[in-house]
Amino acid sequence: MRRSASLDSPYAIIGKSRLAEELRRMIAIAALTDQPVLISGETGSGKEIVAKAIHFSSSRAMHPFVSIHCASLPKELAENEIFGAHFAGVESQRTVMGHKGKKLEAIGGTLFLDGVEELEASLQSKLLRLFEEEKITKARSIRIIASSKETIEKNIQSGQFRKDLFYRLNVIRIHTPPLRERKEDIPDLVQFFIAKYAKENPKRISKKALSLLYRYHWPGNVRELENLIIRLCLTQPKKTIEPMDIDLPFNNPLEIKEIQNLFNLPLPKALEELEQMFIHKALAECPTRSAAAKKLGIVRPLLYAKLRKYDIR
Repeated sequence: MRRSASLDSPYAIIGKSRLAEELRRMIAIAALTDQPVLISGETGSGKEIVAKAIHFSSSRAMHPFVSIHCASLPKELAENEIFGAHFAGVESQRTVMGHKGKKLEAIGGTLFLDGVEELEASLQSKLLRLFEEEKITKARSIRIIASSKETIEKNIQSGQFRKDLFYRLNVIRIHTPPLRERKEDIPDLVQFFIAKYAKENPKRISKKALSLLYRYHWPGNVRELENLIIRLCLTQPKKTIEPMDIDLPFNNPLEIKEIQNLFNLPLPKALEELEQMFIHKALAECPTRSAAAKKLGIVRPLLYAKLRKYDIR
């Protein structure tokens, strides 16, 4: 039975931006098939959330979702952790000290390989053979979803990652965009996290505090925003979160990086992004919208028109 990820689920894709809508569209496509999926994106951009959304929206939702964080596996334990114990070189379901391996735990469900580019060469070969086993290729008893940083193609070029394994994994490719490219989703994400972590002590965030969040570059992406909201919900006794409560390192050159990124966009889109940056900065620095309009050198009705255009709250 398939079910779609609702906003109160731990695997929801929050936001109304075009990029969030595209993520949901690709998740819906991937959930209708058992084909392998490769999810790429920066750290903290929500790759595991996307993997869970695919699993819990698919016909495998009632079966296990088994996650392996490849980068954290000690090399000497990685083979047993993934594939289970071996005897005389033949894979067996009999275990050593009760450990049967994540592969067998995932039968009927999804095996998620987080940071698959970190697997050493011998494990890459075994994973490739997993695709070739009859029970996987025909019966589809395990669904394989993998995630990687955006540098996996460089790993292939340098010989650190097998090209044939990449082709096996890269049937459906999903990109999780960084938060700095979908800042219009920040209000929805903030409200979602406040509702999640401040159930016993409800809070709200002021418009000025929200505007301040737009100014930040978010190198840690959605995970960094979530951690900030958790911290504010736990440590701030006030009902309303104000700009002075937000402890982000605004004294670094992150805005310069944002401006540099504009050179990768078509001119009309770059001008719109630059205009939004100026508006958010003025709103964060000025006590009123009238003062912000004056700082921007425009009349107040024009500022309100631009706030509506860009859905700035």
